Formats: sequence, C-alpha cells, structure tokens
Amino acid sequence: MPLLPRRRPAGLPAMVQDFLPAAGESAPETLQRGIDLQRRKRFREAEFCYQTVLRRQPKNAMALNLMGTLAIEAQQIETAIDFMKSAVKLEPGNAIFRNNLGNAYNLVGNIELARKHLKKAIELDGRLVEALCNLGKSYRSQLEGDVAEGFYRRALAVDSQSLKALVGMGDLLTDMGRQAEAVECFGRAIAIDKANVEALSGLALARRAVKGDPALALVQARLELPMTTDRERVYLHHAAGKILNDQHEYRLAIHHFARAKAISGNDFDIALHTRLYDSFIETFDAAFFEARPKFGNPSERPVFIVGMPRSGTTLTEQICASHHDIHGAGELPIIRSLAGELGFDQLDPAIFAKAMAALTPTKARELGSKYLDHLNKRNGKAARVVDKMPHNFELLAFISLILPNARIVHCRRDPMDNCTSCFMHNFSDAHGYNADLTKLGQYYRQYDRLMRHWAKVVPLAIHDMPYEETVADFETRARGLIGFLGMEWDDACLRFHETERTVRTPSRWQVRQPIYSSSVERWKLYGDALDPLRAALGPLVQP
Repeated sequence: MPLLPRRRPAGLPAMVQDFLPAAGESAPETLQRGIDLQRRKRFREAEFCYQTVLRRQPKNAMALNLMGTLAIEAQQIETAIDFMKSAVKLEPGNAIFRNNLGNAYNLVGNIELARKHLKKAIELDGRLVEALCNLGKSYRSQLEGDVAEGFYRRALAVDSQSLKALVGMGDLLTDMGRQAEAVECFGRAIAIDKANVEALSGLALARRAVKGDPALALVQARLELPMTTDRERVYLHHAAGKILNDQHEYRLAIHHFARAKAISGNDFDIALHTRLYDSFIETFDAAFFEARPKFGNPSERPVFIVGMPRSGTTLTEQICASHHDIHGAGELPIIRSLAGELGFDQLDPAIFAKAMAALTPTKARELGSKYLDHLNKRNGKAARVVDKMPHNFELLAFISLILPNARIVHCRRDPMDNCTSCFMHNFSDAHGYNADLTKLGQYYRQYDRLMRHWAKVVPLAIHDMPYEETVADFETRARGLIGFLGMEWDDACLRFHETERTVRTPSRWQVRQPIYSSSVERWKLYGDALDPLRAALGPLVQP
C-alpha cells in the first residue's frame, strides 16, 4: 500500500525515472539509493526503492524499517509502527530499529512502549545518540525535566556536535526556565549549521530579541533556500514573526504569522464543529444531569484548568503548582482518550451523545477511577493534581459524570487579545481553527457559546479566572483560586515565577516572569491586519 499519493499534490515533485533502481541492482544498492533519495526529500522515489526490495524480499528488515521512517515523513505514524514492529521482530538485537520504533511510539504518546524500546536500544548500544535523545524527549514530554536532562547530557558526552542533542537540550532548558543555558545550546547548534531550522526556531522562542538581532537574517536566509520545505517554512515564519514582535515591528510580525498559517493551511470545518456543540447543548441540559445524581468516582483530587489556549491557563497552573500540596501535571490527553471510549472521536456527534445517555453508574465510576490511576502515576501524594488541557472545556459534561467532585477553573481573556495571541503561535494540527483569523474568531464564538451553556447546567464547581483581573489584582485572584481548591493559603503562590518545574507550553517563558499587564489590549498594536478577526468575533468585541 503506497504511503504517498500517486497524484502529485502541491509541493511534492513528480517522480524522476533516472532516480529509480535499474534492473539487476542488488537489494543493498537499492536500499542505499532510497536512503539517499529520502535525505534529499525525494520521498516518492525513496518509497519506490524500498517497495521494490520488499516485493522481492518481504522479510527484509532494513527495508521494513526504512518504510517505517518514510511513513513518519508522511505523518502516518500507526503505519510506521507496523513496519517498524516487523523489522524489530526480524532483528530484535538491532539498536537502530529499536530506536526508530521507540521514537514512533513517542509520537503517538505511548510512553510505556516508547521507553521500553528506547531503553533496549541503549542497552544494545550505549553510544547511540539518537536513542539517548529520544529517551530524553520521552521524559521531557511527561515533565520529568531532571531525568530528561541526564539523557541529553549523555548524548552530548558521546557527541558534543550532535545537532539533535543540542537542540533537544535547548528546548528542554527553555521548558525548565533556564533561558541563558538554552540560548547557549541553540547558539552552539547554529555555529555548526546556521541553516538548522529547529535551532533557529528554538532560539527565537528562548529569549527576547533586540534590534539588530542577527538571528533574523539567518531565518530570512533559510526561507530563501529552495530546499526549504513547507513545514520548515511554517516554523521559520513563526520564528521571524516572534523576533519582529520582540523588536516592536508589529505589522511585519503579523505578516509572517499570516504567511505561516497560509502555508500550513487547514480544512477545519467550522460548520461541522458548530453542529457538534449544537448536539451538546441540545442533549446535555439541566434535566440530563438531574437524572444522574450519583455517578462517577467521588475523589476531590482532580482540578481541570480549561479555556482557550493563551487565555492564562499556564499562569493559573503555575500559581497552583507553587503550592506545597498541589501538583501541576501539565496538559494531559487522558480525558479525551477516556471520552473516546464513548465515541467522542467519531465524526457523528450523535454517537457520543447516545453513549453518554446510556452510561451506567458502574461504567462512570470505572472511567473516573481510570483517570485517577493516571493521576497517581504522575503524583500519588498531593492533595490536588492539576490537569491543564485547555480544550477539556468541551468535555465538562463527561467530567461531571465520571468525576463529580472535580473542580473546574475557567480561564477567560479578552477575545481579541486571546485570539491574536493564538494566531501568533505554531500550535499542532489539532488546532485547525487557528489556520486563519476568520475561522479563529468563529471558533472562539463557539467556545464562548458552549461555556455559557455549561455554566448554566453542569453540576460542577466552576471558578472563573479573568486574565485582565488577575494581572490587575494578582494577590486577590491568587488567594481566591487557592481557596476555591479547598486549600490553605501558601505564600509561595505569589512567587510563582520562582517555582522550578518543567513547563511545556508557548507560555513557558512568560511564567518565569513576575506578573505583568503589557499583554492587555495588545491586539491594538496590529492595526487593520486584525480586521477579519474583529469581524468574525462580532458582538464579543468590546466597543
């Protein structure tokens, strides 16, 4: 089954016959040809080479492994895992195959299997830099920064010039609030390869740029290279926008952010999304919850911080996590995964609604207990554990049935400021609504509509954290937050910027700073460039 389409989409060059294997060429020669082509981003020809070998030798482990790496290029991770599992089964002692499979499991968030294979790879070859870095990446993803740092340092001890290790360490140090060290790592990487996209992007995010920053010229030069892929251009335009924004060149900055969105593109269906929320509002009314009074696990440990991204969710979590008896677990995918057991991930919203209506008290308790088991793996001691997945706002009905005593903290921010900040960040493809200003504004309106509904009907304790009021009267808001969580006050919450922990969100730099109000009404700096957003938000924009 081909990984890449036979019809040529935009940006994918047509196959060139001269690049393909000749009759009589040996399997190793054909595989090496494919590797060379893949490095040159000639993915269709590379796939042809690997498939040519597999047609003759279906159990060629190297060809299966290489098909797996190509599947990752095509963003078909499950397919990659299937190929790589076959390669590992054929050659279980191959450290490279183990590393590649572990990395694929990293990409789908299967941390247990990722670490199993990556640790085995290191056991087989303790100097395999790729495996050391991928294991560091795995621990970084779970906010275990100290452990991750150890693996990156081991990788750099093997090869101090490894770009993967330098960039990985730089990203980790940025997460940990050690900006000066992060900048040094990115600088070392750029000294080795001034066109390295990951290092240039990481450097832009790690510190505030000043006038005349040489990184901007390097980013612009990389954009001009014909070898630069569309995916790389997205990162580079975001990096250029961030640098220009730091330099107060707001009109130029917003141009680069818009270019990034135009290149990345997205077919986010706002009409389908609206129908999903329509189904929630129609199905989950006050009577729905009144008919289900004794559902779920009664634990009071879970705290959910919800809202739009860039609405103050990371700041709010950092305040909580500064308390001696509250653990900040970061953005956990668990609630969405559990809701998936009821069909939440299906295109037809009726499937989830029907499953919720049919949910029994026993099943609801089981799902709540599963969630708590995940929390206990993160932290088994703290009185409260904070899950800061913003888009859990969609699933407050589900949370209310499986964890009825959970506390919800709803972060709100001025719609124009909130959406402008979203637009300036390179979120994952899951945030398809961020593809252009109009869809972003439309999405915000749907979010606002759903949250207003939940506030009326969901029997959960919900506490609002308006961003503007938080920065205007921080202590009052912080004390109110901790009180809502049922905890005694801890003065460390006022010194949230001193709390040492790994933070993996676009706000990781900001939460290392004392409270500031310069982000309030920041959208006005961008002038008429934001007119489409303003129009899409309509009545939600303050006059």
